[in-house]
Amino acid sequence: MASGDGISPLVLPTLGGRQLWGDEFVHAGYRIQRNVMSGHHRLLDPRDLRLSGGSFDECRETFDRLREAKGIQPVSDHLVVLLHGYLRSKEVMHPMGRYLRAQGYDAWALNYPSTRRTLEDHAAQVEAVLDRSEGARTVSLVTHSMGGMVARVLLAREGRWMRRMTLNRLVMIGTPNQGAELAEHLVSMAALDVLLGPALAQLHRDKARRLPHPVIPFGLVAGAKGDGRGWNPLLPGDDDMTVTVDSVHLPGSEDVWIVQGAVHTFIHQRPDVIRGVERYLRTGRFIEPG
Repeated sequence: MASGDGISPLVLPTLGGRQLWGDEFVHAGYRIQRNVMSGHHRLLDPRDLRLSGGSFDECRETFDRLREAKGIQPVSDHLVVLLHGYLRSKEVMHPMGRYLRAQGYDAWALNYPSTRRTLEDHAAQVEAVLDRSEGARTVSLVTHSMGGMVARVLLAREGRWMRRMTLNRLVMIGTPNQGAELAEHLVSMAALDVLLGPALAQLHRDKARRLPHPVIPFGLVAGAKGDGRGWNPLLPGDDDMTVTVDSVHLPGSEDVWIVQGAVHTFIHQRPDVIRGVERYLRTGRFIEPG
């Protein structure tokens, strides 16, 4: 909804609904989202203020006018896509994104409705964003928890974006690559199926182990209590309170970093982990030698 000059939009605060909105276009922090229930689209600015609504094409037209008027451009041609985990939203990846942008990357978190769709649906959504991306020559993926599983499915789809961009590296932080024991406990409670969504069942050990193996260099970060027993008595061995260290492991990784004293919910927001991720994107190692 534009103002009388045809360029400056009417700016409105959003009402949230993180599990109902999925990003379909992202450019320099501006994003077009689609409501998974109504199909309605909205255009947000980098502060998440609503600039317009309607169809995707209407939102895109508004953005294109803004881009031309304001000269909106990415800060780098190296795009880092940040994928949050189950039950979370893009906001939890903001500390990582701010640091990476300060280091010269064009890093933005994508929002996907983790409780509403399957891993394949989430991967298709991210693929659409990357297919529409402009100005990026190199792409890296930094993920937390289930976001890593989405990335594995995404990379196996071999979308158009993969043929015009150089793929750098993938980081999986606290991703249950071998399956999540806690997810199996929750899925067994049939009454919660509607609330939990279809993707959680795909974290069952038998299903998780059949997911595609990453086709680009990847590094793993696992949280641990550091005593061999872990934070959660329901999980075998050491864990980050939600995912076991053993579950994070995946053969073929460039580097594995077990972060002592880290818990699942906040490990990707720790300053040392954020710095280590940036170092890995550059060098293939989370920690400097020595």
